[in-house]
Amino acid sequence: MQVWFEPYTMAFFQDFQFKQRTGSYLPNSADDFDSKDFMRQKRLHAQGTSLEHLFNLPSVDETLILRDSVRRQLSSIPAGESVFVKDMAYGVTDFLDLLPTKDSGFQHIFLIRNPKKVFPAWRRLILAQLTSDQPPAGQAPTFDDETTFDMTSDVPYMMPGYSYKCQYDLWRYVKENINPNPIVIDADDILSDPLTMLSKFTDATKMPFNGSASLSWDARADVVSKWRCFIPLANARPDDFIYRTHSKSIFSSCFERRVNPKQPGRELSSDVIKCIEATMPYYMEMAQYKLT
Repeated sequence: MQVWFEPYTMAFFQDFQFKQRTGSYLPNSADDFDSKDFMRQKRLHAQGTSLEHLFNLPSVDETLILRDSVRRQLSSIPAGESVFVKDMAYGVTDFLDLLPTKDSGFQHIFLIRNPKKVFPAWRRLILAQLTSDQPPAGQAPTFDDETTFDMTSDVPYMMPGYSYKCQYDLWRYVKENINPNPIVIDADDILSDPLTMLSKFTDATKMPFNGSASLSWDARADVVSKWRCFIPLANARPDDFIYRTHSKSIFSSCFERRVNPKQPGRELSSDVIKCIEATMPYYMEMAQYKLT
């Protein structure tokens, strides 16, 4: 099985950063796009920065710059081949027509989680991203420090409904146009009982599952070298933010069963509370359809 890592999300950031740099968006159609010229400009812009080495790699996948290029490739996977695509819904917000075609046979799986569990940690991650020397927005932060940071207004790439609405809208689109019963699974259910939930998940998707033996694996970072991604994770340096963001997963070796996954212990900031209150209705509606 081939794994694709966040192709639409990476295309979203190429589009976003291009708009930040030039004032215009990338073309929607791959027919109107010169990927070689785009990468030449990208490398020139990255010269002298901590990102320079990432874009000088020959393994950068220029066929994953545009959403349309992603769609075309996913829509033409040969019969009998299996592909698992891990992605974020905001990567296709306003571009739902650039999803793989219905005839391509993809199953859409929605991983949900209670906003109370998501936003405290996500705030810390976004804050670290924006204050690193490799900010996704490609610009200096507009806030002074953690105490003045507001994730509802200081994140230039924040999407509608703090990304929960993006997932909800995609779920509704899939239900109405592709599959009336897409799979929904709650992350906390997996953490609480990985064996049972993954068994149900693989039954629903017809994916192979080897019982408890599938709950552990060798902690080898080289597995990501086989994944398709615009910027291969295997070529990132330990000090690259994309590496630091995903290193815990890359070097994991098992699913650990957690009973009643813990709630955040610290007092919540006002922006986190605002995000939770705004997104809880999306989560609650989708949770009605989750695997149990």
